[in-house]
Amino acid sequence: MKALMERIRSSLSERAWSAGVRLARQNRVLPAGEDADELRLSVSVPGRESAVTVYLWPQEVDWGCDCGHEACVHAGAAVLAVVQARKRGDAAPSGSGAPRLRYALVRSSGGLRVRREVVRGEDSRLLAGPLSGVNGLHVRPQDLDVDQVLRLGDGNIPGVGWKRMLLAWADAGAEVTLDGDPMRVSDRAIAPVAVVADDGEGFRVSLHRAMEIDEVFSGGLVRLCDTLHPGSDGGLVPHQRKTLVRGLRFEPEEVGQLVAEFLPQLESMIDVRIRTTRLPDDVQRLPPQAEVWMEDAGDALRVRIGIVYGDPPIARVEGASLVLLGGQVPVRDLPAERKLREDLDRVLRLPLGREIALEGEEGALFARNRLPHFKGITSGSVGRFRPVDEVTALSLAPAEGPLGLRIHCDADPEELLAAFGEQRSLVRLREGGWAPIPRALLERHGHLLADLMAAAGSDGSLPAHAAGPAGDLSDALGQDRPDALQSLRGLVEGFEGIPLLSPPKGLKAALRPYQAEGIRWMCWLGENQLGGILADDMGLGKTLQALCALDHLGGPSLVVAPTSVLRAWEGEAARFLPHLKVCVYHGSQRSLDLSADLVVTTYALLRLDRALLERAWSCVVLDESQAIKNPDSQTARAARGLNAKHRFALTGTPVENRLEELQSQLDFLMPGFLGSRKGFQERYARPIEQGDEDAATALRRRVRPFVLRRLKSEVARDLPPRTNVVLRCELPADQRAVYETVRVAAREKARELVEGHRTLEALEHLLRLRQAACHPALLPGERPEGSGKLTLLMEKLTEVVSEGHRALVFSQWTGFLDLIQKELRERNQRVLRLDGSTRDRQALVDRFQAEEGPPIFLISLKAGGTGLTLTRADYVFHTDPWWNPAVEDQATDRAHRIGQTRPVISVKLISADTVEERIVELQAAKRALAAAAVGDEQGLVERLGRSELLELLEG
Repeated sequence: MKALMERIRSSLSERAWSAGVRLARQNRVLPAGEDADELRLSVSVPGRESAVTVYLWPQEVDWGCDCGHEACVHAGAAVLAVVQARKRGDAAPSGSGAPRLRYALVRSSGGLRVRREVVRGEDSRLLAGPLSGVNGLHVRPQDLDVDQVLRLGDGNIPGVGWKRMLLAWADAGAEVTLDGDPMRVSDRAIAPVAVVADDGEGFRVSLHRAMEIDEVFSGGLVRLCDTLHPGSDGGLVPHQRKTLVRGLRFEPEEVGQLVAEFLPQLESMIDVRIRTTRLPDDVQRLPPQAEVWMEDAGDALRVRIGIVYGDPPIARVEGASLVLLGGQVPVRDLPAERKLREDLDRVLRLPLGREIALEGEEGALFARNRLPHFKGITSGSVGRFRPVDEVTALSLAPAEGPLGLRIHCDADPEELLAAFGEQRSLVRLREGGWAPIPRALLERHGHLLADLMAAAGSDGSLPAHAAGPAGDLSDALGQDRPDALQSLRGLVEGFEGIPLLSPPKGLKAALRPYQAEGIRWMCWLGENQLGGILADDMGLGKTLQALCALDHLGGPSLVVAPTSVLRAWEGEAARFLPHLKVCVYHGSQRSLDLSADLVVTTYALLRLDRALLERAWSCVVLDESQAIKNPDSQTARAARGLNAKHRFALTGTPVENRLEELQSQLDFLMPGFLGSRKGFQERYARPIEQGDEDAATALRRRVRPFVLRRLKSEVARDLPPRTNVVLRCELPADQRAVYETVRVAAREKARELVEGHRTLEALEHLLRLRQAACHPALLPGERPEGSGKLTLLMEKLTEVVSEGHRALVFSQWTGFLDLIQKELRERNQRVLRLDGSTRDRQALVDRFQAEEGPPIFLISLKAGGTGLTLTRADYVFHTDPWWNPAVEDQATDRAHRIGQTRPVISVKLISADTVEERIVELQAAKRALAAAAVGDEQGLVERLGRSELLELLEG
């Protein structure tokens, strides 16, 4: 100690050491505690609220002070006081002569009361004021804590306050008395004990005060002999304490729960004392283990994870309880269970004790990725969820059906593609097990598999049109092409070598070479259960080619066409293949002739009479098939629902705005040919819109064998310089009603006029009847806006212009030109017009003849039927035929003249079942009638017979 004193003194200045000497002489140093190698002393300093604590380590010749300074007067006072005390024979300074604080506890009816006394020598007095009021009083920090409790408690000290004071007294070694008797203070809490005793056949666990306790005070204090301790509940919550105070009974059959679960939990909180000899002796301390139970439940893997004791298990943890399974009784190891729960949560990531259904890939991933890392007991089996290394056996296999092939794969190909598209990692196999998706293969060739699956039938067989992707898939898989593809080698390699075909028997026409080629193409497709789109330019004879193909393929056929061209089919069949029996299924009195070779109907009736028309047909042809360009429309759905062995489509514009229009038509012909709508978007439509030339090339290669399109410029050598085409159109209901009204009135009035030899007046009624057949708005008064001829004309002009052609449109009525011009402008078509009011005719001609001139030229017959050279046009439309061949030829010759380098198509529009047809019929018998009918009244009077005029008015 002297060595420590010398070291401390050497560290202090003379002034500081002198200050420490004064503190020691003033008895301001008191003991604060002592251990084997440490002395703690409390040093009070005048002017400081509480004393500081100095720590002396004599053996190490070192010291410390909680004032925060390494060399301080407090250390000097402390070491000097100790040295002086030991010289007197005392172990530590007593502070005799200095005032000190004593705590006097007094029993009362309300519990314990606390008084503070100031002790000086043998004298003591009650401290009535604050601690600072006693001069020289040694105040420790713990005394301040007690002071705060007493002031806050205001005489009513709660349990937490008593515990705080006991801890402060124990820490400071405070002087405490109880009713005048000196007491020691300990911070060791004394808890009650649990006693297990017999209770009849069962057992009772109850809570008792520890036998060492001599006295219990309110506020949680207890006395053991001469020492005060804080009381404790041992961690028991109020309801547990209440239950145990009353006593908890266990029946004989619950002894396992008592021994293995309840008592181990209770022992972790308080002492347990056994006062029975009947508890089982076969209690074992076994480590808890994890257990996984599994069962294959079809689409889901049922899994339950738990904690058990023993292998095989003798007890299972269920919730907070331990259920005994028979045999020995284990002692629960709660810390080990908690560690096991943490490990299971990290490895298996599933809740304990509850059955979970892991569906599909989730179950497979559990079996593949998590279960192998499980260390514990397993029962049951993963069954069909077992891991498999890879998907194998993806190939083409023989099957029934048109192509004689089907997709063969360990996994369902649709599930495989769906899993690939959803970025999943595994796919279920047909025979059980889950395997990784062959991602690299599908990234390169998944589109081929998708195309084949979209085209496959309900039995998995592939249609003939799947030969292309089937061959490509075989090549991609490095497999030999199946023999079934050899019969359709032409299809796979681009329709090379289609066999020659004889013209139909009874055909009343000479086929041009390109038409014969088109018929062979359609027949070859039909014979191989394929379909196609004939997309020739207007005027190249699509109707004739289709009729010849239908006649060759045989059986009842259905043609669905716009109302405007319904009669054209009937007329073309009668003209070129008169042996065909044709039924026009149209009108309010329509009737379906099941014996007909050819039934012609409209798209509207296809929707309305869908159930009736969904009979078995040999062939179905959609004319102007862009009508089903929207695959979600009722028209497209009705068309796809038709039952036909062969399917064809005719259109001059297979794509008007979007590529999806082409897919919709091909999907009608060959369902699934271009895959699903989503797949078509991703593989073709979107990339092509973004300028992907590879995607465009792939689409052209795919559809080329099934879309036959010839432009007029391409087959010019096969065309005569001029081709005359007659198009018949149906009158819509409103126009037909107007026409019939005019016809009945004209017939009665004309009969009267003819009988009275007033022929010129009768011709006025013929003129009105012709106008009604053309457009009701040409008649005086308010008339309906609908016109079958105007509708058909707009369809054909749209088609012609979209194909890059130019057209002249003639009418003898400027009123009809007004209606045509208005309709074209509403469709944003560029158009020129020449009539009697035109002043600078040549300027209009020059504009039309220019390279970038408007594609349509409207011309009145009288103003522009002669004297114009318009060789930029290669289509001429006669909207209201005047039935004078010479005049018609003169109008057509505006385009068909020297300087014209392309064949010219002259199109005559005729309203079916009207006076226009009657004039055409009579024209063959008496050509002079045509001149009279176009307004040469004088000639008509001279040449038109009375009976002929009346026959015309019957039309």
